[in-house]
Amino acid sequence: MTAARVRSRQSMIVAVVSAALTLGVTSCSSSSDSAGAAASAPATSALATLVAAADPSLVPYNFLDDDGATWKGLNVDLAAALGEKLGRTITFENVAFDSIIPGLTSGRYDLALTGMFDTKEREKQVDFVDYITSKNNFLMKTSFAKDIQGFDDLCGVTVGIPSGALEGQYLDEASKKCVSGGKPKITVNEYKDLSATLLALTSDRIEVTPNDSAANAYAMTQQQGLKATGGYATDGYFAAAFPKNSALTQEVRDAFAAIIKDGAYGRILQTWGVDDRGLTEPLINSAAF
Repeated sequence: MTAARVRSRQSMIVAVVSAALTLGVTSCSSSSDSAGAAASAPATSALATLVAAADPSLVPYNFLDDDGATWKGLNVDLAAALGEKLGRTITFENVAFDSIIPGLTSGRYDLALTGMFDTKEREKQVDFVDYITSKNNFLMKTSFAKDIQGFDDLCGVTVGIPSGALEGQYLDEASKKCVSGGKPKITVNEYKDLSATLLALTSDRIEVTPNDSAANAYAMTQQQGLKATGGYATDGYFAAAFPKNSALTQEVRDAFAAIIKDGAYGRILQTWGVDDRGLTEPLINSAAF
């Protein structure tokens, strides 16, 4: 896979001007949650430009082109469509995943539009607009012979995940079951982000990585010799995140409803191969876990 170049700690803001973009045509990581949410969020209704935090390693939801500056991905196209309905420009800022929620609670960013799950724990700090369902499977090299359909098939396997990924919980539970059943434990290696995890897979440091199905499908288009098998449910949603009590939450929810109605949402999801995961209406703070 061609990894998107992430410039550590360097903010790269690229305007996504909705009028200039056409609509012809997202691991499910968990955050390192910071201190409590701000009591009240800054008003955003009057802002002409909205700053969205995003982790560019979360391909195909957000990533940087080969020039290291141009943002691409499902969320970038959605931002253009949303910006058109809002009458504002949405820009993206390169932010490490674990820094996104702290950046929202401190008021540094107006929203986050990246590959983030809406969870009950995160809802204690930020608000969410849920806009796409989750779907996941296991990525490995085509030469890997073991049949992996679920976490219980990973006994004795070396698995890699991005640091803090929700899958870590499932792997821990599955590994305990392996050991109690007299089988080898699951070895879990954590990496900085998704790009680093995929590099570990292609360089034979791990054997399998569980991840979002769209991310795995994109990886297979960029790197020969990979396959995806099995699947697992997280019964949740990817969501846009906002500072608590921000007026922008409802505004973006309404903008999502508008692009669902006019068909732009469906066309964008089809372009990125996730049209089977669309919603008929956006939801607010509807975490399943």
